Amino acid sequence: MRCREDWTAVRDKNLSDQVAGFRQRFLDGTLPLLIEHGWDHRRGGLVERLLADGSGAEAPPYRRVMVHARQLYVFATWGGKTGAPALIAHADRIYSYLTERFWDHQEAGWIEKVDLEGAPQGLDKDLYAHAFALFGLAAYHHTLGRQVAAVWIDRSFEVLQQRFLRADGSYSDRMSRNFSDLSGDRRSQNPHMHLLEAALSLANGSNSAAHADCARNLLALFEDHFLDKVGSVVLEHLDAGFRPHKEDGHRLEPGHHYEWAWLLDWAARTLGDGRYRGLGPAILDNGLALGWDGSAGGVFDEVDRRSGAPIVSSKRIWPLLELIKALAVFPERAARPATGRVTGVTLEQATALLLERYLQPDGRWIERFNADWTPADQSMPSSSTYHISTALLELERAIARN
Repeated sequence: MRCREDWTAVRDKNLSDQVAGFRQRFLDGTLPLLIEHGWDHRRGGLVERLLADGSGAEAPPYRRVMVHARQLYVFATWGGKTGAPALIAHADRIYSYLTERFWDHQEAGWIEKVDLEGAPQGLDKDLYAHAFALFGLAAYHHTLGRQVAAVWIDRSFEVLQQRFLRADGSYSDRMSRNFSDLSGDRRSQNPHMHLLEAALSLANGSNSAAHADCARNLLALFEDHFLDKVGSVVLEHLDAGFRPHKEDGHRLEPGHHYEWAWLLDWAARTLGDGRYRGLGPAILDNGLALGWDGSAGGVFDEVDRRSGAPIVSSKRIWPLLELIKALAVFPERAARPATGRVTGVTLEQATALLLERYLQPDGRWIERFNADWTPADQSMPSSSTYHISTALLELERAIARN
């Protein structure tokens, strides 16, 4: 186990140098790796997961729409930022596969899975996947200027508003192919959070009143039901009455606290309402108190709402990346002690931990560690590059602001 003194010793490292190293690993290593090994060059479509050495694909017998949507966002964004032809061409390739293979032309909406040949395999419709379809298409449309994506954005948004939206303001987590609700009494925070992310992205790029209104409604849903204001706790699993679900309402994910803090800052800037940003610091603080391992560093995957003890003590890469984003937009939180067992973690410390433990110099990454920093999963889910990308972008914005 790495001792506390080791990870706190990096606090004096220069953030600009850290970000430059992060960018180099991602652009020169991660993205070329995905183009070469993360795409099925014989049959088309994205590979779900790469082997630890990056030399080949560990391919489940399916392809998911969510993975294609996330990768569309990644390559459209960085193709637009860099102008690199290889990145732009890959974004075009992903867009074509996404729209040709995953749209249900009979019933509308995005089907969940296809097989390795591209034939439909899972015909259910998933809110989480639809949120990311919008997010990826927004990047393809706004960043690369691909006007052809506008029709798919409109279709996707219409399906969400007309078929997924419930009378209580929430959205169904899961629908059948013909839009029968399969989610029962469950109301899940996570897909609503990502739908907000997509709505904000669309509102930023189009100045659409409908997209901004969708974002405001989702923020109201969050404030009224998914946020426990007493402790600034983000609740994950609720029932139809918006009470903690009897089976797993006690489960919390610290990474989602960081993600919400970051989103609330973005919402304040996009919608011109500073009240949203005011909610973020306490949520970030509580996420640190709940999830940060004060002894060895890193973020636990899941904790118990009642006791605060880890339920899943492993440490995936994405919660740390979301913490980096939150600290980048709330730098003042790193300068004060958080509540509970945490004595604070700086943006430099979190970024150094990412570069020392997770993101390797050649762009490969380790997905999950055990609590004692022994690797728990060294394969590389290609969907994780969405989190890597958004963290790098937010760090670059933080450097630009300073």
